[in-house]
Amino acid sequence: MARAVREAYTQVRRVDPGSLEAAVGLAVLGGAELRGHMVNRVDTGWWEEDWKPTAQIPPDDGVGRALVDEAVRAARHVLSLDPTNNLAAYLEGLAHECGGAREQALGGYLRALELDRWDEGALTRANALDDEYVAAPAEGPEPNPHSRHFWLLRSSELISNSGDERVVYRRLSDSADVRYAIESVLVEVKARNPDLESAWGTDEYSDCQDGGFDLSTYAPGRPPSGFDVYDALRRTPSGELMVDWAAVDLDEPPSGKRLPPGQPVRVDGRTHFDGQHEPVEE
Repeated sequence: MARAVREAYTQVRRVDPGSLEAAVGLAVLGGAELRGHMVNRVDTGWWEEDWKPTAQIPPDDGVGRALVDEAVRAARHVLSLDPTNNLAAYLEGLAHECGGAREQALGGYLRALELDRWDEGALTRANALDDEYVAAPAEGPEPNPHSRHFWLLRSSELISNSGDERVVYRRLSDSADVRYAIESVLVEVKARNPDLESAWGTDEYSDCQDGGFDLSTYAPGRPPSGFDVYDALRRTPSGELMVDWAAVDLDEPPSGKRLPPGQPVRVDGRTHFDGQHEPVEE
């Protein structure tokens, strides 16, 4: 599977050497292959969320060292095309850490945090390498490192009294797909919350919202914007809750700025591919 994906991205790059989509795809693939080697050959208990430095790939591990070199090259190629790509900055840091170059690794993680202050994975890795590191306080508008336009739809369902949620993310690049996704989630929300429609417009409306329903817009050149889709629901004369699309930010991106479907992005420490993701617990 990995070989076929690599070949597909490589073919794109042969046609267009400056393809950011192919460059990011190959960087993510290189990072995944390096992770697989770490877990299967170096440290079976390794995981990125561990609060200690990762084990170093031994100098005599030729395959592992080659994977480190390739992962670093792939991440740097992305950054040469897109200097504010926070996913590539994180992947370069991770590759350096696996290779034992901790100073360069810390630099990569700090750059990733500079671009996305909410990247918990980068913060964990930075603290593992420098236990005195303290993240700078968040000031000013939230940075937006993404050079392509996309939307991130987050829908969740409460699964415990302590506020734990089962979350589904959908990363979308087309406004028509955003509309379809929101309408699909709304059907699920109303099925889970049969009192939602009757509670609309009353003080009980928020109590009937079992989980979150949020749309974030990442448009190049401006801070990310978030919107609670519940606030865009209106009750029709027949009593049915529908989306008031005039209240939803679905501005089409400028020509050439739409995020290609094959290009992953990293938001708040999570890598997102095109479409709907498997549920996660948060």
